[in-house]
Amino acid sequence: MSMGRPKAELVLSEDERSQLTSIARSRSISAALVTRARVVLAAAGKPNSAIALRLQLTRATVGKWRIRLLEQSINGLYDEVRPGKPRTI
Repeated sequence: MSMGRPKAELVLSEDERSQLTSIARSRSISAALVTRARVVLAAAGKPNSAIALRLQLTRATVGKWRIRLLEQSINGLYDEVRPGKPRTI
């Protein structure tokens, strides 16, 4: 018997899986996006706690990206637009 709230089943199509694999292996994409792709690839059929332990993240972080992928597909893994003036260096 599993503990906690039931999670929506994460099923990736072959096209989504190939896109995520490409992102996860990329060296030119931001590290945050690569991490998100790795989280989602690992999330198929496994509990958040096991993925969080393996990738050294929190369960909340894993849950967040699992939900974002389910709601918005791969576009949900990209950063959202933030309000305010852009940072200047």
